[in-house]
Amino acid sequence: MKETETNNQNLRQVIFLIILCLFFLFISKHLLFMLSAFLGAVSLYVILRKPHSKLQRKYKLGTNKSTIILLFLSAILILLPIYFIGNFLANKIIPYFNDPKPIVDALHAINAYINQYVEFSLLSSETLNKLGGIIQTFVPALINYSLNLLSNTVIMYFLLWFMLNKGFEMERWLKINSPFNRKNHRKVVDHIKTSIFSNGIGILILGLIQGIVAIIGYTIFGLDEPVLWGLITGAASVIPFVGTMLVWVPLSILLMATGHLNSGIGLFLFGFLIIGSSDNVFRFILQKKLASTHPIITVLGVIIGLSILGFWGLIFGPLIISLGLLLAHLYKEEFIVPIKKRTP
Repeated sequence: MKETETNNQNLRQVIFLIILCLFFLFISKHLLFMLSAFLGAVSLYVILRKPHSKLQRKYKLGTNKSTIILLFLSAILILLPIYFIGNFLANKIIPYFNDPKPIVDALHAINAYINQYVEFSLLSSETLNKLGGIIQTFVPALINYSLNLLSNTVIMYFLLWFMLNKGFEMERWLKINSPFNRKNHRKVVDHIKTSIFSNGIGILILGLIQGIVAIIGYTIFGLDEPVLWGLITGAASVIPFVGTMLVWVPLSILLMATGHLNSGIGLFLFGFLIIGSSDNVFRFILQKKLASTHPIITVLGVIIGLSILGFWGLIFGPLIISLGLLLAHLYKEEFIVPIKKRTP
C-alpha cells in the first residue's frame, strides 16, 4: 500500500514538473524579445551594485534616491556618448546611402587595382553595379535597428530599477534556491561578476583604444574623415578573427588605387604593426587587471553570443562558454569525486 502511494506521489510530481516546465517555456517564448534588455540590466546591476550600497550606507541615502542617482549617471555615461557617436556617424554616412556613387567608385578602383597584379575579382562588375541599390535598402534596416535598440534600452532601465531596489531579496532568493553548496555557489557568483567586468569593460576599452590609434594613423597618412573611419575601426574591433582589418585593409588598398602608393603602403604597415598589435598588448594588460579568459573561449563566445543575443552577446557569449566549463567542473567536484572517495 505504501509502495503504491509512493509511486502515485512520484507520478504526480513528474506530471507537475512537466506542466511547470511547459508553463515556463510558454512564458519564455513570448518574453524572448526582452532577453537582450534583461542581460543588459544584469550587467549594469553587477557594475552598480557596490556604488548603490555605498550611497545608502556611507551617504545615508534611501534605496529609491540611490537608484535614481545611479540610473541617471549611468544614462549620461552610457547613452549620451552612444547618441553623439551615432549622430556623428549618421550625419557622415547617410549622405552615402542617398548617393552611393562614391562608394561604388571606390570599390571599382580597389577592384581594378587588385586585378593589375592578381587574377582575382573582389566583386564582379554586375555586383558592383547592384551595390547602390543594396546600400539604399540598408537605411530602413538601420532605422528599425535603432528603434529596437531604443525600446530595449527603456526595458533594460525598467528592469534595472527593480533589480537595484530589490537586490538583497533577489540575491537571497538565488542563494536559497541554488543547487550548489555555499562554496560552489560563491564560485559561480564570483565567476559571473568577473566575466561581466572583464568582457564588458574590456571590450569597450579595447575598442576605444584601437579607435584612437586608428584615428592617429588615418590622420598621418592623409585619409579623409579620419575620425569617422577611426570610430568604425573601433566598432569593428569586436568582430571575431578579422576585427579592424575589415576597415584598414580596404582603406590602404583604396589609397594605393587612387595614386597614393606610399600612403597606402604606410597605412597598411601601420594597421598591421600598430593597430593590430595594440589589441594584443592592451588585451594582455586588461586580462591581468580584470580576469584571465582564454582567447579561444572569447572568440567562440563572441561568435555564439552575437548570433543569439546581438550586442549583449559580446559580454555574455564568452560568459556562457566559461560558465558551462565551470559548471562541468563543479558537477565533478560535487557528485563524481565524492562517489570515488566512497568507493573502496
